[in-house]
Amino acid sequence: MGQSPGEGTQSLFKKGVTIPIFYQVLVSMLFVAVIPVILLLVVSMGGTESIIGTIGTSGAVLLLTIGTILVVFLWSYFVAHHVTKPIVELSSIATRISRGYVPKEEIEVSSNDEIGELVVAFNKMVNTYRILDTLAKEEAETEQ
Repeated sequence: MGQSPGEGTQSLFKKGVTIPIFYQVLVSMLFVAVIPVILLLVVSMGGTESIIGTIGTSGAVLLLTIGTILVVFLWSYFVAHHVTKPIVELSSIATRISRGYVPKEEIEVSSNDEIGELVVAFNKMVNTYRILDTLAKEEAETEQ
C-alpha cells in the first residue's frame, strides 16, 4: 500500500522519546533556581574567601547576584527561543498559505514534543490542501 508523504515523517517522529514542553520548562526553571542556592552554599562554606577578602562581602553578594541574573536571562532566552522559534515559523508559513502560496516540501520535524506534533499535523493539513487544490484545478479544466 502507498504511503502518503506525512506518514513517513510521522513514523520517524514517533521513534524518539517525547518530553513535553511543560516538563522541559519546569526542569530549566529548577536548574535556574538551584544556581543561587549553590552560590550561597559556596559562600557560606568559605570557598570564596579570597573574593570576599578582595571586594568585601557586599561586593561578593553583588557579583554573585549579577552573575545569577545573567545566567537566568541567558537560560530564559534559550528556553523561550527553543519554544517560540518553530511556532513563529509555522505562523509565517500559515500566513503565506492563506495568501495562496503552497510550500513544495514538508516542514522538517525537529523535535519530539508538542511542537513536533504540531509540525506533523501542519504537514498533513498542507498535504490535504495540495490534494484538494489539485482536484479543484482538474475539475475546473474538465469543465472548460
